[in-house]
Amino acid sequence: MKKVLWCVFFIVFLAGCAGPKFSGSAIEPLNNAGIVIVKDNDTRNGFLETIERWLDNHNFEYVVVSDNSKHQLDKLTLEYVGRWSWDLALYLREARISAYHEGQRVGEVEFKAANSLNFNKFGNAEKRISYMMDALFGERSVNEINEKLLPSQTEDTP
Repeated sequence: MKKVLWCVFFIVFLAGCAGPKFSGSAIEPLNNAGIVIVKDNDTRNGFLETIERWLDNHNFEYVVVSDNSKHQLDKLTLEYVGRWSWDLALYLREARISAYHEGQRVGEVEFKAANSLNFNKFGNAEKRISYMMDALFGERSVNEINEKLLPSQTEDTP
């Protein structure tokens, strides 16, 4: 019986160590560079809608172009991808938003939620995508976001 309890404790402990994580780097401020979003056809529409809502709320002007469009070198180009998984419920498993300017990647933010017993993986995808945009545009650091998402705190605090 003690062995079973130790195994359960160990599994729960490991699950707590494998929570969702953000990583990446912010873009440097660009003078009057318009924004182009390249729509990813393989990602759920809600991802793009969240990016657009974030840009609208921060008064950025942007256009959305079709998947596989060529980059406009004079504009900040955002590419994104999001993958959802199923484990008792649908959740955002991993996501990436990359920013390019003049043919070079100037910033990128990634999100990963391990498929483990940690229930923090079931957070609100819209909020997580918004946090990614905050990090990409330098409104918050990925460290700040990760600290606010520790299992001892709720996801609504950032």
